[in-house]
Amino acid sequence: MPTKIRTDKVAEQITPIVNRVTQDDELRAHAKTALDSAKTIYSKVQSDGARKAATNKDVTDEVVKAATELRLTAERLTGKTKRKSHKLRKLVLGAMVAGAAAIGLKKILNRDEDEFEYEA
Repeated sequence: MPTKIRTDKVAEQITPIVNRVTQDDELRAHAKTALDSAKTIYSKVQSDGARKAATNKDVTDEVVKAATELRLTAERLTGKTKRKSHKLRKLVLGAMVAGAAAIGLKKILNRDEDEFEYEA
């Protein structure tokens, strides 16, 4: 037996999201641009066929645009931003590893060869 969707629970959960989209101009602009791109993609697929539309540069550009706008919309809606890349931290850590490797290599190469004397 299929499960029934309780519309009142769905409405409760979606109402704050809808209110936020209607009040936030930037969020609404991202959502509208994503929707427009999706409509353009759909019409191209319907008119040209899926195989031809998949290789069309304009369609692939629209897909990238729609995906970007949806990502921006989700970030704005959830309040999460892109994670920091920590470039300086990675650079310092890499320099420390390289320095330690260089010191270790120098010690290995500068070993005194006279430690072991072989007599015939």
